[in-house]
Amino acid sequence: MAEGEERAVIETGHAATPGSDAENRRAELELARRAHRGDAAAFDELVLRFRRPVYRFCWRLLRSPDAEDLAQDTFVRAFVHFERFDPERPVLPWLIAIARRLCLDLLRRRKVMARVETLPVTGPSARGPEGEASLREQLSRLERALDDLDEGPRVAIVLFHIEEMSYRDIAAALEVPMGTVMTWLHRGRAQLKRALESPSVT
Repeated sequence: MAEGEERAVIETGHAATPGSDAENRRAELELARRAHRGDAAAFDELVLRFRRPVYRFCWRLLRSPDAEDLAQDTFVRAFVHFERFDPERPVLPWLIAIARRLCLDLLRRRKVMARVETLPVTGPSARGPEGEASLREQLSRLERALDDLDEGPRVAIVLFHIEEMSYRDIAAALEVPMGTVMTWLHRGRAQLKRALESPSVT
């Protein structure tokens, strides 16, 4: 399958056929306009069009059954806030932006809690009250440092270091060149290092 056709399959869930792109775009535009006016049936049609690519995007980030729930949550959020959407723009990038925010929120909660026991904490009192307080402080500082990153570096850090995705997969998921992913990772690591090495403010 040619690269352009493969991209069309990823974005729409259907193989591309010659001359179909313009027709699909016109149909999508009409559905978006109707949905923006409150037509629930038109929104349902958009869900049918885009549920597969949204699910695949969630699966690529989560690699777990949570992807199905997050994909559904994406459409719920989109329906509730559809009045904010510009119906003259493509629908899928807007849906992917919603899905990405939901997935990354879940990743941060899930991965931080799952890895608490594996984080190195020095000192014999690691399992005592002082050790637990120190661990909570480390986690809190890491969370604050991640939150302070710009979106691109933050997303790249989470996907590379927590989800262990490759440069290529991150670039495909975020729809940016691999060079941009590498730049984001370098910038994010440097900022995290500075934040975690600086004295904590009490």
